[in-house]
Amino acid sequence: MESIYKSEIFFFISSISVVLITVVFIIFSFYLIKIMRNFSHMSEKLKETVDGATSSLEEVGDKIKESSIFNFFFGVKKRNRKNKN
Repeated sequence: MESIYKSEIFFFISSISVVLITVVFIIFSFYLIKIMRNFSHMSEKLKETVDGATSSLEEVGDKIKESSIFNFFFGVKKRNRKNKN
C-alpha cells in the first residue's frame, strides 16, 4: 500500500514538472521569436543604409575624378591602343 502512495506522489511531481518545463519552453520560444524578428528588421535597415552609402560614395568619387583640380594634379590617363593588322 505504501508503494502505491509513493508512485502517486512520483507521478504528481512528474506531471507538475512537465507542465512547468512546457510553460518555460513556450515563454522562451516567444521571446526568441521576438528577438529574431527584431534582428531581421535591423539587418534589413542596415542593408538599405549600406546600399545608400555605396551609391553616394560612388557619386562622390565620380565627381572628384571629373573635377579640374583632380585632373591637374593626377592628369588624365591615356589608353594605349594597338593597331591590329
